[in-house]
Amino acid sequence: MKLLSSETAASEVIGHLLILFITILGVGMIALYGVPAIYSLEDIANSKNSEQAFTVLDSRASRVTLGESPLQVTNINLGGGTLTVEPNSTTNPSFMVVNSSNFNVTIPMGKIKYTLGDRVVSYEGGGVWAQYAGGGTVMLSPPEIHYNGWTLTLPVINVNGSASVGGKGTAVVSFKKGATIIQYPNASKTGRTNPVNGSSTGKVNLNITSDYYKAWADYARTLSYTNVSVNDKNKTAIIELEVISPMGTFSLPGQIVIRNVNTSNPTPLNNFSVNLFDIQMNKLNNMEWGTKARNGDTTLELKVEKEGNNFVVKIDYHSSSGEEEWEGCLLCGSVSSWPNSINVDFLNKSMNLTTTDTLNSWAGSGQSRSIYDIIQHYISLMGSDITFTTDETEKVDYSKSQFTLNYDPGPGALTYLHITENRADVGIS
Repeated sequence: MKLLSSETAASEVIGHLLILFITILGVGMIALYGVPAIYSLEDIANSKNSEQAFTVLDSRASRVTLGESPLQVTNINLGGGTLTVEPNSTTNPSFMVVNSSNFNVTIPMGKIKYTLGDRVVSYEGGGVWAQYAGGGTVMLSPPEIHYNGWTLTLPVINVNGSASVGGKGTAVVSFKKGATIIQYPNASKTGRTNPVNGSSTGKVNLNITSDYYKAWADYARTLSYTNVSVNDKNKTAIIELEVISPMGTFSLPGQIVIRNVNTSNPTPLNNFSVNLFDIQMNKLNNMEWGTKARNGDTTLELKVEKEGNNFVVKIDYHSSSGEEEWEGCLLCGSVSSWPNSINVDFLNKSMNLTTTDTLNSWAGSGQSRSIYDIIQHYISLMGSDITFTTDETEKVDYSKSQFTLNYDPGPGALTYLHITENRADVGIS
């Protein structure tokens, strides 16, 4: 019997078999692709819900740690994930270090961490952070770091607790206010005073060790006047801030540093002077002192010395546009009683210096100007960071001699630092 000529009624059976095959194939495809996709979408939804819940947690935690509220609670739907309080430890490092060559402040942060599969959401340091598959991290809510170019306000949240819970229910996270400790300024600790000491490096470093260090670094790059790098080995974000120079009266010799001058101010110096003592107490005979600053190919040299019966001040400015030399007399002619010390005020408005040079760096003419105008003019031209290297001479008594510096710093020079450790006890039920 040939199939094409057969009259056997088999089409209904074949139809049922085809429908059954298609049904089994469909169910198999749903089981193979659809169910995991549904679970994946469910996990994503749970993760998104946890991110929103942590944003609420962040807001309420701030009311406790930075406000007046003694206690705040937040509900978080676990959705099959795990919620854990992890204080800073050697196995789970989460801490900040703020330091310079003059001080070191270390404050633990700790974190509240929600984990669902390869997705992690955490509250740390007053911010909310997320970690995704592959190890990428992002900031969901900014931390408590505020820097405007002059003042760094850093309330560090220190999370304490040991609770952990997992499953499908709802967890209640409680934030209880703990102690608030002022770490900076702190007069009882060496170097922790405002204005911030410029130190030998002129830098203050804010180092943040965290699982989310890359996201911390990304956030720090959005702040003005910061230099940011990372240490992948130690999982640390390194934020470098420039600091103004120390101001006041200091001993000579040494370097006179004028860091981050406000170049938009045509008269940035408020006080710039030296008080020199004759080492032989011999009425300034053969007294000689000088200091020189360099910025690239530009130099500014200041000299004071006795020439015959005159005590003179000399200023030499060298740049690509030429050389400009000024000279004036501080004590002139026959002085009835020469002192054994002399104060040279480089911002004396009544003392004039003269020059015979072509003044390429000045607008307009004028071969005689006050030392005040001259110094202010050249300091403005030299740029934001100037270091004067002082000549050491046997004709100056450095045990008594001093210099005084006070100037207008521009934005981007850390002047005031406020660091508080804000402790919170966290529980989960």
